[in-house]
Amino acid sequence: MDFTLLTAFTIGLLGLVHCMGMCGGIVGTLDAGIGKGAARPAARMAFHLAYNGGRITSYCIAGALAGLLGSLAATASYGNAMPLGRLIAGAMMIALGLYLSGWWQIITRLEQAGRHLWKRIEPYGRAFLPVKTPLQAFGLGLVWGWLPCGLVYSALTLAMASTSPLVGAGVMLVFGLGTLPALLSFGAFASVLNRWIRRPLIRQLAGLMIVLFGIYTCVTAFQGHAHASAHMARPMAD
Repeated sequence: MDFTLLTAFTIGLLGLVHCMGMCGGIVGTLDAGIGKGAARPAARMAFHLAYNGGRITSYCIAGALAGLLGSLAATASYGNAMPLGRLIAGAMMIALGLYLSGWWQIITRLEQAGRHLWKRIEPYGRAFLPVKTPLQAFGLGLVWGWLPCGLVYSALTLAMASTSPLVGAGVMLVFGLGTLPALLSFGAFASVLNRWIRRPLIRQLAGLMIVLFGIYTCVTAFQGHAHASAHMARPMAD
């Protein structure tokens, strides 16, 4: 698997603590609002799948926009600039890992900055409440996919570093799939999972793994730039 996609999936998977904190309440509201006609587990799961489908669709749209932005930046640099996209992505992952571990709260400032836009988007989500059909659940997911979230912002920097709208959308798709284990859980299992991931040791291990991914991303960015510079300089030397 491509390292960027693996990293995006890992961020989503190891961000269980953040996912449950940010979106757990939304999922709970969705679950409580589902009518009696969806009391059976299979029917209830259809609503959750629709909600998460809408959420991940919004992630893919944001990823495509981030990839397009990265592509424009790469074109403007004529390929000679330091790969700032990967460095920013690595730095964001390090900050996210430190946040998940409880060692540094800088990510919360980014989330606060995103709340200004969220205030304009959030009212559209209310139109889908209470959720009575899977289509309404999908619409709710489309809106709530834009919720200010440090986890999403970290993955978006990877999408931007891809310098491709298509790859950027793919990065966010894989990231979204990584978040599914946390957000598809509900009922008794969600309660057990929530207690488990709130243990300090689990938080710290998950955060440390993301920090290591961030460091590796920064290192490979420098190595890739050095290799590209040497390749460009060789014809000149000849």
